[in-house]
Amino acid sequence: AETIDGVAGAIGQAGQIGKVFSIGLGADDIFARGFALKLWLLGILTVHNFDTARMTANVSAASAGDVLLVFSEHGNHQALCKIARYFRERRGQVITVTRHTANPLRTLADIALVVSAHDELPYIQPLLYQSALQHLLDGVFVQLCEGHDDRHAQLLANLDRIQLMLEP
Repeated sequence: AETIDGVAGAIGQAGQIGKVFSIGLGADDIFARGFALKLWLLGILTVHNFDTARMTANVSAASAGDVLLVFSEHGNHQALCKIARYFRERRGQVITVTRHTANPLRTLADIALVVSAHDELPYIQPLLYQSALQHLLDGVFVQLCEGHDDRHAQLLANLDRIQLMLEP
């Protein structure tokens, strides 16, 4: 609970004074992109990318108070580690989302959101990981909504606008 509060607090603070950067590669991008969409709906400026070269260029615009969310199940991708280091040089705060295992990316985190989901069956383990990760992200989203009437109002306004766009 403390970690979820910390992640929500860091994102909320960045949403007020700066921006949130979000990256994930491969299957991790599904969660990075989905969470970025939820942040956009709350009116939090979010820079999402799934390309490491483009994210490296985007990170050059980072400053103190900004947050980088790095989604990497195993936390071993060297390019993501380099982006996290570069972001910290820009004095931003790095939040990693990885499995609950020791990994290089997690060592670079200011806040590490960890997913504990294990099973001996290879077709069950990814399902458990994805479910647990979605549950954690939903918890962060709820924290960002609760107690913040301005964000809640922005969410409702954006959902209404989207619904109007989808209607014929």
